[in-house]
Amino acid sequence: MAAGTALAVQEPDDEELVAGARAGDQASFEVLVLRYRRAVEAVAGRFFFARPEVEDVAQEAFVKAFLNLPRLRPTTPFRFWIRRVAVNCSIDRLRREKRHVERPAAYQTQSEAEWLGRHLAGRSLAEHRALESAREARSLVARVLPRVAPKDRAVLYLLDGEGHSVAEVATLLGWSQTNVKVRAFRARRRLRRAIEELARGAEAGAR
Repeated sequence: MAAGTALAVQEPDDEELVAGARAGDQASFEVLVLRYRRAVEAVAGRFFFARPEVEDVAQEAFVKAFLNLPRLRPTTPFRFWIRRVAVNCSIDRLRREKRHVERPAAYQTQSEAEWLGRHLAGRSLAEHRALESAREARSLVARVLPRVAPKDRAVLYLLDGEGHSVAEVATLLGWSQTNVKVRAFRARRRLRRAIEELARGAEAGAR
């Protein structure tokens, strides 16, 4: 090796860091937090739209993960497990705050109504999801999602947002595959009805 050439420092893998954290090394867990903070916040961001809430849920997820490290099975990757913890924390928070209570669909801004008129009428639910990046769409999604029960919302997030299979979601949440399918069907039907209701409101407002 040529003089002055620095050796590459290999970062510890998740298993090493988990083992260190279990042994009481707080620094090891802090590395895990830094490594997966964005992933955890991405999970929370599927349930909450306000940044402070996303950060609160992420912090709660890491605290719970740290306290429950002894329960983490050696065969379960940390990256998989921490997302499960984040999903459960999001569901628990929604339950505590009763965030699945319906909100009036008729309340829309003018820009939201125009967006609905242009994009929602006659489109499939898959197309609705593909358009969520629009500012008006995101605002509407924030209004519609509270109509879906927390557990059903988690199923939609994992199936449609993360692209997991039914079997993977069942394993992640500890449910049967039948339960996952039923909840997904119910949630999609609820969203479709809410979107149609919003579209009708947009049409009525344009008359």
